[in-house]
Amino acid sequence: MTAMSQPPSPERIEEEASLWAARLDGGGMDEGDRAALAAWLEADPAHRGALGRYRELSGRLEVELAPVAEAVAQARVAAQRRHWRTAGIASAAAAAILISLVLWNGRARELATQTAERHVAALADGSRVELNARTSLEIDFRRAERHVRLVRGEALFTVAKDAARPFVVETAAGIVRVTGTVFDVRAASGSGGRVEVTVLDGTVRLRSANAAVGDEAVTPGNQAAMNGERIAVRRLAEGAAQDAVAWRQGQAVFDDTPLADAIERFAAYHARTITVDPAAADLRLGGRYSLDDLDGLLESVGRVLPVRVLRGADGAVRIAADATRRQ
Repeated sequence: MTAMSQPPSPERIEEEASLWAARLDGGGMDEGDRAALAAWLEADPAHRGALGRYRELSGRLEVELAPVAEAVAQARVAAQRRHWRTAGIASAAAAAILISLVLWNGRARELATQTAERHVAALADGSRVELNARTSLEIDFRRAERHVRLVRGEALFTVAKDAARPFVVETAAGIVRVTGTVFDVRAASGSGGRVEVTVLDGTVRLRSANAAVGDEAVTPGNQAAMNGERIAVRRLAEGAAQDAVAWRQGQAVFDDTPLADAIERFAAYHARTITVDPAAADLRLGGRYSLDDLDGLLESVGRVLPVRVLRGADGAVRIAADATRRQ
């Protein structure tokens, strides 16, 4: 039987962090050194925390590690583009996945993605956030809490445990509070400020924006919907929590999903105007789809639902109810 390798001890991590701190102090790091440091930082969230303690998360550290983050992002994007070309699927819809390290010098920071872009950021406390397309976050780590505001879009948070500093995600519909867990938050546009929270690991506590008292605890495998006034929690079918974050693999999984909601998720990956008439908005759609295959989705929608898919000369798409057909 092959012996399993043991993770490095805290003492070993501290030793390695001190060596990297000394190399940063000495200057003169070349491209190979920066690549090695980037690989070490990505290998374990504890590495970032240890190096941060040596460098005191100063503004100077942010400047020093900026070339590392840039090198990682450029290498990942270049590799992804090579993969697209090799696979023959290069298109405007294929998502660019950017990688970054996010460190602070006391100022709030913003992370944002555009159409067909996803972003993975390693945070200063060892947490990790993955942004879906057309997402915007404002990150402000304070002395008493780690604060993030989801302005729009969707993000998956993997939160490093820190009982002394809760991790709080603020949305228009309410707040999500944890000390360490994995959860997804999605602010659905055009749905009355509705926010969905899907918990994959650990427990989160939710409070609606207009609630005077009382939190709602949400455990793994459950999904909560907040609208500012109330919170509704439902138990997901086995595997459905992972389906909710299938966007990380460039897919969308629908299960009795309103058509308008399904189209909104696809629109974030395509620079085209796509509208759904109100009469068709609540029709229900199921199935697994590739987010870069808009034509495949539209073909399926036109086949299984009582709608007409109308395409304009400028590439715009309108989905209208077809009264001559019944589901």
